[in-house]
Amino acid sequence: MRIWKKAAALAAVCALCVPVFSGCSESIDPSTIEYVQFEQPEEGQDIAIVDTTMGEITILLYTDEVPTIVNNFKDLVNEGFYDGQIVFHVEPAVGAVVTGSSTPDGNGGDSNTGKPIKATYSNNLWPFSGSVSAICYEAGALWNKSNYFDSRFFFMGDVEVDDDTLAEMEQYNFPAMLKNGFDEYGGVPQFGRYHSVFGKVIDGMEVVNSILELPLTYESIDPTDAEASAENEAQVNNNRPQEDVIINSITLDTFRAEDYPELDNTPSGEELAELELRSAQEEAEKEAAANSQG
Repeated sequence: MRIWKKAAALAAVCALCVPVFSGCSESIDPSTIEYVQFEQPEEGQDIAIVDTTMGEITILLYTDEVPTIVNNFKDLVNEGFYDGQIVFHVEPAVGAVVTGSSTPDGNGGDSNTGKPIKATYSNNLWPFSGSVSAICYEAGALWNKSNYFDSRFFFMGDVEVDDDTLAEMEQYNFPAMLKNGFDEYGGVPQFGRYHSVFGKVIDGMEVVNSILELPLTYESIDPTDAEASAENEAQVNNNRPQEDVIINSITLDTFRAEDYPELDNTPSGEELAELELRSAQEEAEKEAAANSQG
């Protein structure tokens, strides 16, 4: 599956790309970022309960942030598109559990329009551990390429961010809150502004992590091996659990706090306050250092 191979290589092999905060590409004002993934869900917020053969996974959906992606997902759920589909790919290197294809080779993407949809992104959503993202891929004319998505998406399990990546984020002047969020909660920063986050796991994270630990069809294949043969490449692209993990059904609902007394991937008020304080202190130190040099 070419689109996933490209995405996996981006995170597993390449260094962190110079981010939009450094002034290249589409710029983002760091002061405008709202870290909604660290906030408590609101009563009545959209959720989806994914019933799999490994257990249930509850996704908090960010409809207000990326309505096009969430509404595509919800329409396909209502059509029963995902019922009976398998996890068609697992990429342990980036903690990704990939599903949403009607064919086991991963090439059966669909959408509520019947064709790929141009990707949208929210500056408030980032690929932390526990995030749920649409698989995005580049398409279009050579001189006018854009990112697109369809029905395919992935859960991100618990993934630690290594020190080199954190240092690179600091070098390229990522906001301290964003860097520290990845440091504290993990994820794959390299997926930011490529695969579009549209939800996060608030219950059932142990199911996602259990899938990542299952024996895979091609255990011995190294996805970072540049000398891999074409046969190995095909195997890497189709690496999935030896025994199929199946989506039995997906049910749409709304969040009620009484149903979820403990939330995965969500800091307590005290933990969030500590993260914000730590980040504010770092930003103040950076500003003081810059002023002293000026």
